Amino acid sequence: MAIGETTVTVVGNISSEVFMKDTHSGSVAGFWLRSNERRYDKESGEWCNGRSLAVRVSCWRRLAENVRDSLSKGDPVVVSGRLYTTEFVTDGQSRTVTELEAQAVGPNLSWCTSGVQRNPRGRNRPDPGHGVGETAEPAMATASAA
Repeated sequence: MAIGETTVTVVGNISSEVFMKDTHSGSVAGFWLRSNERRYDKESGEWCNGRSLAVRVSCWRRLAENVRDSLSKGDPVVVSGRLYTTEFVTDGQSRTVTELEAQAVGPNLSWCTSGVQRNPRGRNRPDPGHGVGETAEPAMATASAA
């Protein structure tokens, strides 16, 4: 863990297709995650939408392969990892996107069921991660939140 690193857990739904890309640093999977707040309105007696968060998630190496093989658009998930913002220029305009480099991703069992299938021997150790500062900029910078 780095000094000043922001680690968060976000509960939400995958709001885009999961894509996979091979880089010089290993495989990376990415998707957009949307978390919507729901509040109970006492006056109307109904549930209503509150604030929402859209974050671009990147998963590296073994986690990337497992996400690709296990999850798809619309799935409820819990994602934990390092939160940061990336700035880039598209069509001459500066843009900022919130990104979450996932350390763990799993189905949200409050909203679905899931069977666990362990990886074959030798693939069951946690991934040591990738080099400092590596991101999936080109493929993910052009993705849009669903």
